[in-house]
Amino acid sequence: MNKIPVGKAVAYAYRFTLAEIGTIIGLAWLPLVLMAVVQFLPFVFGNPMAPAENATAQGREQLENLLRSVLLLLLYSIVYVPVTRQALGSRKGTAVIHFALGIPELRVFGALCLFFLVLMIIVTGIGLGALLLGGLAMANKSAGFSLLVALLVLFAVLAFCYVTVRLSFLILPVTVAEEQISLSRGWILARGNFWRILAVLLAVLLPLYLINFIGIVMIVGPQLVAPLPTNTALAEQAIAARFGMIGQHMPGYLGLTLILAPFSIGLGVGASVFGYRTLAAKPMEAGAPVAG
Repeated sequence: MNKIPVGKAVAYAYRFTLAEIGTIIGLAWLPLVLMAVVQFLPFVFGNPMAPAENATAQGREQLENLLRSVLLLLLYSIVYVPVTRQALGSRKGTAVIHFALGIPELRVFGALCLFFLVLMIIVTGIGLGALLLGGLAMANKSAGFSLLVALLVLFAVLAFCYVTVRLSFLILPVTVAEEQISLSRGWILARGNFWRILAVLLAVLLPLYLINFIGIVMIVGPQLVAPLPTNTALAEQAIAARFGMIGQHMPGYLGLTLILAPFSIGLGVGASVFGYRTLAAKPMEAGAPVAG
């Protein structure tokens, strides 16, 4: 069983991103701009963060959010295919603009849809199980039983995180390099590497998330991270108000996202491709294909 060398994986992800950032921007900027437009359009016609007036409006809002999410996922697929090929070495050269929607992009889109569908099923199962166990705990009124329920819910959440990491890490290189939609293939390859994969993901993505968070606070203002009231009702109002503040600064937020997105995509894809090359190689070849 091959093991991912964490240090080399992180170094490769940063080296690939910094060396190819011009190409990544060329491959990604048009779909990313279209994503920003899709995300901004609801704010042109109103405030999508305001509560829906009735059940009909709420249902329409949820349907619109679903359609937007599907469209964003398709646009991300258009970016992921060429960037993954660049990291794999099957694509060479630079790029000024790129937009392609063919079988490879639809294949990646299908793999991502399948991945999120699996996650939704798991989340729904955990939610229903938590409600059932919570009801039993309230009826039982036993401290020991309540503790057991809490531990079971915690275990389910941790299991969900484990499954998410195992399924997601290799989904792009498996789909692009092997031209197949197979969550099980990535799951099998990642066996015995969960903690290594988690360490790699934290090392390459956490710094960008921190930069993104700091940028949002600078755009919106320090009130975004002010302490919440202890009163539950007031806390809910404060959270809603902060979402409203983000909505008021949506152009700045989307601008920040556009700047950071190529780096996030490059780091994530670079780490994933390095992991795939290591784990998919035969043991005697494990060190050879990942040096680049």
